[in-house]
Amino acid sequence: MRHLCSFKQFLATGRLGPISTDLDMRQVADRLGTPQDWLFSRYDEPPYWIYSEIDNDRPKLEISFSLDTPHPVEWFQIEDANYICEDFHLFGQSLAMTSDGLSGASTPSEYLRSGALDAEKTTIYLDEYFELAIVTDRIVAFFYRQDGAGDDMSDDGKRVIFDGFGKGLDFREHDGVYRIDSIESHPEGGTAWRWSDRLLTRATCSIPQYLAMMDGTPDSVAPQT
Repeated sequence: MRHLCSFKQFLATGRLGPISTDLDMRQVADRLGTPQDWLFSRYDEPPYWIYSEIDNDRPKLEISFSLDTPHPVEWFQIEDANYICEDFHLFGQSLAMTSDGLSGASTPSEYLRSGALDAEKTTIYLDEYFELAIVTDRIVAFFYRQDGAGDDMSDDGKRVIFDGFGKGLDFREHDGVYRIDSIESHPEGGTAWRWSDRLLTRATCSIPQYLAMMDGTPDSVAPQT
């Protein structure tokens, strides 16, 4: 059976059509068939399946399973999401995803304005390497800077950005150089532990606070701590 899914629905729910963290390995195979690639590098590492198109420069669906039988899905991701560029993309032979007007060229603010993300469940993180992530109770969308500014910016320059993040800083120039990297899906509430290992996180804000930075004006909502 072939399945059609929505990129925006994935961002909203963490489900990619018939694929979710409620499944096990056999159920994934029943829905999507044999993966195009897989990793079993060590006996103590979890199985990892990859569904992709023949062309390597395309987004991929990558699924990590538990070592324990019946190998439930621990988490999965759209990897190489920066290659989203068509109206739809294929993951293997059985799953197609509509891009819904978003792409690898869309900025973080365009994702936040898409209507796919619940403002009450979403936090935007910025760490001292200037990696940016949009985090909900189910998904983590990672963005990278095309200009590598975090590598050579002075500590004082970083401090200005971190102190003003979500508090009226004009972030438009920064937003414009971020591009999506990957989007992970976790069981409900599972993004908290997944993000907590990034100990260098320095600044957070909400969707209204981030979008206010696109206007270059302070937001009336109190900063998150």
